[in-house]
Order: sequence, then structure tokens, then C-alpha cells
Amino acid sequence: MIYINTRLERCQVLSTGVFAICGIMQSSMKTILAATDFSPASWNAVRFAAEMALDFETELTLVHATHIPVVSDVYFDLRMTMEDWKDEDQLQMDQLVERLKNKYGYDLRIKSRLKIGFGPDVIRDLVHKGGVGVVVMGIAHTERFNEIVFGSTSTEVAGTVSCPVLIVPEKATYKHWKTVAFAFDQKHVPLGKGMKTLKEILHTHESKLRFINVMDTPFIEGDDSMLKPIMKELQGVDLKTHFLPYRANMVDEAIQEWVRRHKASMLVMVARPHNVLWKMFNESMTKRIAFSSKVPLLVLSDSK
Repeated sequence: MIYINTRLERCQVLSTGVFAICGIMQSSMKTILAATDFSPASWNAVRFAAEMALDFETELTLVHATHIPVVSDVYFDLRMTMEDWKDEDQLQMDQLVERLKNKYGYDLRIKSRLKIGFGPDVIRDLVHKGGVGVVVMGIAHTERFNEIVFGSTSTEVAGTVSCPVLIVPEKATYKHWKTVAFAFDQKHVPLGKGMKTLKEILHTHESKLRFINVMDTPFIEGDDSMLKPIMKELQGVDLKTHFLPYRANMVDEAIQEWVRRHKASMLVMVARPHNVLWKMFNESMTKRIAFSSKVPLLVLSDSK
């Protein structure tokens, strides 16, 4: 009973729209897929996903990829068999599910999947099979060299699946997304599954959406004509466009400074595909912001 009252109170605090969705409507998100490696960073993302699933009246599926740990680029840890690792991971998964049920009550519809393979491949396979509305993943800050060279599972998956990926910082908490920032460039913005998810988030939380663009050069005027299809899709949402002054090689800093100054609760970006040569010598904007952002980052796929 305590849990039920807490949940209703949270819905009412967010907005009357949230209460209506919590109480009556069915979310178009279907399933929220939350990846876990049982680390503190992934626990925070799983907890975030659980509260999101409750608010959107949707199912939460936890997924963990089991594989034999790599000790170095030559050796694998063979002290335990794959079955041993799988049994140990299943025990941790069962404990995690029970922990969530104890924390949020049995109204949380939750499933778990344990699959053998590497994290990004397992997640892509599950999304490809359909039914996943959004993937929620954690991210931990690490040494700058490791961020650039290795990245993380979340940055590796983001933009490579048909649904949006929500990357949750270690200390982020689930709360009313009053203002959402959408960093855009002068290119096509997809209107697929990711936009439907964003639309539902905005309407549920009665959020304001602020499009922000850092000018490519100091000599051009702001052009938001590429946003017209989105603005039509998001009718009824409080929309505004902001063009930020040109800052050479500091686009990500300019975006995050705007997010901090305007107290945005979430940042949205579109992950653009790059060729192999570009990837060898450059670091994507999405990856840089994912590792340094203090607010959740919703990454939309560029697939049309």
C-alpha cells in the first residue's frame, strides 16, 4: 500500500498528464530494455529504467550478456567454464530482479534475459527482434584515453539500433523532464521510432523542447528550416529554437554549457554514421557528450 501511494504521488507531482498516463493510457514504448553488467553505474541506469517503466505503464526487460572475461589481448580467463559464468550471472540477475521488486513493488512488470555473447551484439539482436521502445544504459566516467579509444557499451550501441538509446550518467535521477534540449545540425532529422518516443516523453511530462544549434561559422544566419517536419509532428509542445555563437572546436562544450545554464533535464542528439577512416582519426560528438554529460542523453538513430 505504501508503494502504491508513493507511485500515485509521483505521477501527480509530475503533471496531470503523467497521472493520466500512469492510470489509464498504454504506452507506445512497449518494452524498455535495460542493460546491466551488475556494476554501480548500471544499477543506477536500471533503477532509472524501472521508474520510467512505472510512469509509462510499460514492461521492463533486464538484459545481461555473459562471456568469458578477457584477461589480455592474448589470454582468456579459463579458470571457470562458460556454464560457471552463466550460473553466477543468473544468480546476480535473480538478486537484481528481487531487489527491484522490493524497492518498487510488484506493479513493476519485469522480465530478465541472460544471453551468451558480447553486450552490443546481444542488445542489437534483441532490438532487431522487435518490441523494444527504448534501450536504457548506464555510463561511467573513466580516463580520457579509454573514453576515446575504447568508448563504452552504451556509446557503441547508440545510433546502431532502430530505437532510441537513453544513456544515463552515474548520478542522474529520474525526475520531471521540465525542459528538454535537442542539439541539431543542418542535416535531416529522422522522424522514425525515436521521434515517437520523444513525443511521448514530452507529452507525458508536459516538457518544453528547446532546439539548440552551434553555428558552423560566424558568418551565416541561423536556419531552422530542417526542423519544420519535426515541429509539425510535435504540435502542442512548447517549442523554441536557439542558435549559439560559433566556437571553433568547442561545440560540445557550448551545448553542455547551454544545458547547464537553462537547467535542461535531458539532452537529445542524432547519431550520424561515419566511415571507417573518420572513425580512426576522430571522436564522435555523441561519444564526447555521453561521457561528460550530467543529464541523461537520448540518442536517436539516423536511419530513416
